[in-house]
Amino acid sequence: MNENRIEARPLEALIDLRGKRALVTGGGKGIGRAIASRFLEAGAAVTIADADPDAASTAAEVGAAFARCDITQPGDLAEALSAAAAGTGTDAIDVLVNNAGIFPTTGSMLDATDEFVARMLEVNVRAQFSAAREAAKRMPNGGCIINMASIAALGGGAHISAYSASKAAVVALTRAFANELGPKGIRVNAIAPGVIDTPGVRAETPALLASGLDIETVIAANPLRTAGHPDHIARVAVFLASELACFVNGHVLVVDGGSRA
Repeated sequence: MNENRIEARPLEALIDLRGKRALVTGGGKGIGRAIASRFLEAGAAVTIADADPDAASTAAEVGAAFARCDITQPGDLAEALSAAAAGTGTDAIDVLVNNAGIFPTTGSMLDATDEFVARMLEVNVRAQFSAAREAAKRMPNGGCIINMASIAALGGGAHISAYSASKAAVVALTRAFANELGPKGIRVNAIAPGVIDTPGVRAETPALLASGLDIETVIAANPLRTAGHPDHIARVAVFLASELACFVNGHVLVVDGGSRA
């Protein structure tokens, strides 16, 4: 067996992302914005890709570049990746955060239409697959892909069947990609957030309550008795993108305050 000796480096150097070029999809708000902000703080050059043109103001506010991008569209995705690589003299990037997704999570599976399920899988699975594939092509010297899963992938739940299935597929893809891309020096991991206080979750709360899913009850069952904040996820993303996680590959890191403990 070949022995790869780990280089002794100071802790601050292991968390340093200077010289890294990162693309954060769905970075206009919530978790994506928090990740972009933390990456910038760690020294990375960050491009936010988002279908919402208003996200351009978010990018300007935090100091990131912006690419308007619907991740289901190959042309948009290619342009976003090129924007992230701009200025390097190559098409190379170092980090992809596969954060963009949808979560219309309410409604009985008895009422879910085929079109509803197809759209969920198109955005949350097929498009994430494509983004990871195209990013990996632009990582000739290795890199890092962070997929966004969910605790819904690990346990499911009433009224979120299509969403749970899509996130379970993300978990499976993460592990498969890690095995295939690991020999190329590309680490692939996923984060599985619990209940996170984001604009999207707040928008869904009334419908969730109507379907019998009380977010406050979910929070109360959390050992820490608090909802997660986007920055909780961003801190984990910085860890996975950094050299601190150089031997972490194919892992799904649950960040839920212990609700599934």
